[in-house]
Amino acid sequence: MAETPGFFQPPARASAQLAAFRPIPPAARKVVTPTPPAQLARARKQYARGVEHARADRWRDALRFFEEAARCAPDQPNYHYVHGVALCRHDRFDEAIGAFALELEVTPEHPPSLTEIGVCLARTGRTRQGVPFLQRGLARMPNLPLAQFSLGLALLTERRAKDAIGAFDTALTLDGAYADAYRMRGLALTIEGEHDRAVDDLQAAAALDSKNHRALLDLGLSLGANAREQQAARLFEMAARVAPDIALPQYVYGNFLINHRLFEAGLRYVDRAIELDPLQAEPYVGRGFGLLGQGRIDEAVAAYRRAGELKPESAPVAGTLLFALQHYPGVTKQELLDAHRRWAALYRPAAPRDKRAFSNDPDPRRKPRIGLVSADMHRHAAAFLTLRAFEQLAAFGYEIYCYKTDRKREDDDFSERFKAAGKFWRDVSDLDDAAFAELIEEHKIDILFDLAGHTAGNRLSVFAQRAAPIQLSWAGYVGTIGLDTYDGVVADPVEIPPQDDEFYAEPVIRLPDCYVCYHPPTDAPDVAPLPALEKGAITFGCFNRPAKINSEVGRAWARIVEQLPGSRILMVYGGLNESATQMALYDVLEKGGLSREHVELVGGAEQPVLLDAYATRVDLALDPFPYSGGVTTLEALWMGVPTVTFVGDTFAGRHSATHLTAAGLADFCTHSIDDYVALAVDWAKRPQDLAALRASLREKIAASPLNDQLRFGQNLSNELVRLWTQWCDLRRAGEATGAGAAA
Repeated sequence: MAETPGFFQPPARASAQLAAFRPIPPAARKVVTPTPPAQLARARKQYARGVEHARADRWRDALRFFEEAARCAPDQPNYHYVHGVALCRHDRFDEAIGAFALELEVTPEHPPSLTEIGVCLARTGRTRQGVPFLQRGLARMPNLPLAQFSLGLALLTERRAKDAIGAFDTALTLDGAYADAYRMRGLALTIEGEHDRAVDDLQAAAALDSKNHRALLDLGLSLGANAREQQAARLFEMAARVAPDIALPQYVYGNFLINHRLFEAGLRYVDRAIELDPLQAEPYVGRGFGLLGQGRIDEAVAAYRRAGELKPESAPVAGTLLFALQHYPGVTKQELLDAHRRWAALYRPAAPRDKRAFSNDPDPRRKPRIGLVSADMHRHAAAFLTLRAFEQLAAFGYEIYCYKTDRKREDDDFSERFKAAGKFWRDVSDLDDAAFAELIEEHKIDILFDLAGHTAGNRLSVFAQRAAPIQLSWAGYVGTIGLDTYDGVVADPVEIPPQDDEFYAEPVIRLPDCYVCYHPPTDAPDVAPLPALEKGAITFGCFNRPAKINSEVGRAWARIVEQLPGSRILMVYGGLNESATQMALYDVLEKGGLSREHVELVGGAEQPVLLDAYATRVDLALDPFPYSGGVTTLEALWMGVPTVTFVGDTFAGRHSATHLTAAGLADFCTHSIDDYVALAVDWAKRPQDLAALRASLREKIAASPLNDQLRFGQNLSNELVRLWTQWCDLRRAGEATGAGAAA
């Protein structure tokens, strides 16, 4: 019979069950017809042979002898019990219950038999029936650690975690080296929210039994999902340490480190996982993220592609390549579209809902109700590009519903502003797709914004099945999503030129000025004088992530600095304080001919650090390519630092171009590497002109469409009304023909 799902597992060693038995005093035994002496002698021999085989772990033979002993002498205490134990070893649980019941006829209230009936019931899905038997047996003989452990498992399966902890406590009092009891008590403590005690228990379990690495990983993943990062890190490290020759814990710990920008250490563990099991896709994915963090884009893409070869049917694995490809030198718009469509073909499990099938009131005179789906409704780059727009829409009378998709992201002052602008806010991390889609429909959302795309915390699965009449992608991703369930990607004429529409699975919605509404830093320092005037040499800055840097960028930068004696390039980003990441980035730049002597790498990702560096150290910013800067460029502009950009062909390659154009600085956009180099050198040789521009730049940005909240809000509202009117017309036409009802 199949075991019950949940926590219940069999006791570790049946031989321990035999050893735990203590004879019951004769007065407690039920009087039955005695077995004849000759037959009793034969039964005792069979019993003794059974014990011999059981102690040698030969349970097939033990079962045969115990069965014969119980048949020959059914009145003898312990014979039916050991027969039941042997039956359990062969998963014949119902027969075992019968044997234990016969033992109870011989020895009423026999504690081991009572507890074993409870274990058998629990293992066959009848946990609620089993708990009273376990409790009855332990009330008469409490010093059975295996039975106490089994009671704890049964209670845990019944979702009685607090009671289960008590049973595990008793088991550990009786046997302080009981690894499984520590492991399961740790799980129960996690359920009760006692995370620090849970980690201590798992550490004890690992010290006692190195095979517990899977439990360490499971609990670590649970803690990580609940924003208990420190405890999760300890558990992952323990799992990797106690199982050095098993790939899974090496990968999980390595991936954890990489996700926390400890690329060097993380790659060591991930590479060890690949060495141990080279045919698993996930470690190659982890390796791709680590290499991307170090700026080793060629190797990262190769790792993602290898993962795809090992798991060609996996949409999640295919999806990991998409973001990396945006950084890949020479990638074309067609290649990006093809890769996203391949992912989409794997991703969607069933046909999406027809957009006409929603019961939303198709009245074009009312303002459509808006839903936001994002993990980044806090001080995140996406929020610096969208928050003010939604605040303006709220001021126009739009109802906004905010759905936070990652509980690990802590709320902050930006989160509070989203909440204030919205009519509804909820963390939906724990809702599955069906429940989330049901909530969206319950709220009668008309236009659902995806502010994540293929980035962490996304709910693409909800958009894939279509959860609202109109679905839009905006600001959270760099180009097409690949799914045909989106009714638009928000852009502008610079970000997506009209001739590029064919490279997007979604219709392109072009706002007239720019596609985002910038929120300048709230506590930015004043614009400082041009540092080069005091230092006598130009300092270029690039505060983008290392993944955006490649040898072609290094080659262009080398051509710039060789024409400007004393010039340097300052790079600031999180993870650049790690020596291996520094070395990897230096290697990338040196492949292009840029000596590390001209480059300074500083670790730091906090906005105040970046703004201060712009103010005191950087004269002119150099944009990377083919993936240009976004908020990085806007922050530089706010601090008086213009950015020289080489305008790319892809969405990711045109961020700086659209920001510079909207700011009235289109002259800083170049269309060849030669022009990129020449423009940077020209401005560097005119420090007085650069200083004058620096002094006026913040005021220029503040007065531009980038910073005009009312103007942007009206432009976006116009497009939302247009889309809503189209849907209302489509819905009413469907009702007239019966198509809406049929859908």
